[in-house]
Amino acid sequence: MTYSTKKYLVVGLGVSGMSVVRYLSRHGLSFEIAETNSERLQLLVIQEPLLKSVVSHTQTLTAELLCQFDAVVVSPGVPVRAEVFKRAIDAGVDVIGDIELFAREVNKPVLAVTGSNGKSTVVSMAGALLKAANINAEVVGNVGFACLDSLEDDSIEAYVLELSSFQLETTFSLKPLVASVLNVSADHLDRYNDLEDYAQVKRGIYQNATHVVFNTEDNRTVPANMAKFDSNVSFGVQAGDWSIVKDNHNVTLRGKNVVDINASVLKVAGEHNQLNALAAMAMASLLIKSNSEAGQADLQQTFSVGLAEFTGLPHRAKLVCESDNVTWINDSKGTNVGATVSAIQGMSSPVVLIAGGRGKNADYQPLREVVEKCCSAVVLIGEDALKIKAALADSVPMYCEESMAAAVKRAALISKPGDCVLLSPACASFDMFKNFEDRGNAFESEVRKLCA
Repeated sequence: MTYSTKKYLVVGLGVSGMSVVRYLSRHGLSFEIAETNSERLQLLVIQEPLLKSVVSHTQTLTAELLCQFDAVVVSPGVPVRAEVFKRAIDAGVDVIGDIELFAREVNKPVLAVTGSNGKSTVVSMAGALLKAANINAEVVGNVGFACLDSLEDDSIEAYVLELSSFQLETTFSLKPLVASVLNVSADHLDRYNDLEDYAQVKRGIYQNATHVVFNTEDNRTVPANMAKFDSNVSFGVQAGDWSIVKDNHNVTLRGKNVVDINASVLKVAGEHNQLNALAAMAMASLLIKSNSEAGQADLQQTFSVGLAEFTGLPHRAKLVCESDNVTWINDSKGTNVGATVSAIQGMSSPVVLIAGGRGKNADYQPLREVVEKCCSAVVLIGEDALKIKAALADSVPMYCEESMAAAVKRAALISKPGDCVLLSPACASFDMFKNFEDRGNAFESEVRKLCA
């Protein structure tokens, strides 16, 4: 059966699902849609002309339905390890995601990034570095902009692609010029057997890569067979091809035989963001060297400019305001324990932590040491508030509140001059909010009332 005569089922109509609909329509391919949220489907059909004549399915998915199609394109939020998908795969159905469709068509260099934490920052930093090198690179994938839509722009010279573990589960043909697993910490354990199972999915990004970039301080990021790659590049705080050099109060971001950049150029705080910069520079340098026009660029100057122009991302350790000598930071993107640990460690003053939400079977014990060392108090919200409280025991004063508004008010009451109030939940947001952006916006709204 040829590519053009395949019949597709698009499962889930979120950002990626709708990009698949547009992609299949552009190519004149036959498809139907499946969306169990009938109200959402009705709204989309009204808003999107492409859906008006498309056959839709709102019932719970069955193997019998899936097996009516040659290919099923699944949104990342749909667990493809479910029995219904296993049966379809065994019957010969091609179960893929939007990234796989992108991988089968893309003909420009791709930098591919995954990891439990920092990947949105790293791909955005790498995009800024490539822009400084006069390479027209598009940042796509899990970061927000659908990669299939970007294929229509012939002016794009390279892609910087953020990938979640869920996207990697349905991606098989991607051949990145450079691939990196930044770090692996406990996350999404409601969808994986254990941490190593999750890590193995992450390392799948290396499968067809030319160059790999890994973290010297996280063995779970190291590829199994380094001999198969053209180069293996490492980064780390103290050791690696790219590392952090500290001399008294000076901090240097050093790339072996390439760059020496004072960390003061960074507009984002914390050692974790210095590591993010190292990873971004390591990946960007490999693409720049392979680019015939940009290959002779002065990386020292290029990266200094690129890093200085990167001002951070919304909801990622973002300064909201300062009031009465208390700093308020929105790190709503801190949706797992590892991210929150890094965020706390990145603060230079005592922290009043606001945390909690839906925990995805997380182990909160790793929080205890950093909270005891760096936090003056913790304010807890959401489904897992009591679980986090139990894990932290009596390490610092703790307060449980019913809403974001109450949490912010509590934090304002207990914070002292010189403190930092940090929203970094260590949890998903879906128990109380639409997404982490909605949670961060709610936090910022309440904080601005105080700072007005």
